[in-house]
Amino acid sequence: MGGGSRRYKKTEEAILTVFFDNPSCTINKLAKKAGIARSTFYTHHHSARDVSLDLECDILENYLAEIKRRLKMNDIYIKSLYLDTLIFITKNRQFFKMFNNREVVRKMLFELRQKVREPEKIFRIYISEVTEIIFEWGERGFMEEEIEKVLADIMYLTITARERLAPLA
Repeated sequence: MGGGSRRYKKTEEAILTVFFDNPSCTINKLAKKAGIARSTFYTHHHSARDVSLDLECDILENYLAEIKRRLKMNDIYIKSLYLDTLIFITKNRQFFKMFNNREVVRKMLFELRQKVREPEKIFRIYISEVTEIIFEWGERGFMEEEIEKVLADIMYLTITARERLAPLA
């Protein structure tokens, strides 16, 4: 939705915080825990699904803010961008654990497209493979100590993508 006032933003933050802590809670409970009236909730959102979409948008905006500067660098390597992506995921692991949303990760990875020089069809398959590696890591809790192994798995896919996927293009 929209709104620029400080009060609106504070209410929105309360809704998102409560929802983030308990995404399956009812609108009545969410409003009560956020300290707002049920009607106020509906001023901000049409449904609980809207709240989750807002959280997804916030995550993507935060990721883009962090990664766009790096994408403009000519001497940046894809390995560094993937490492930045994995670190971003660990910083926001609660979101990724809660929603288990592959589409958000795919959108994040798609931002790296300009640094991965592969045909569109190969790139889409490759992104699906990378997403699966990330979610296998997620099943283990997105643990920071596993970043190097996950990064090695992603880089192996990256190095072998053209060879493995060229017949599909």
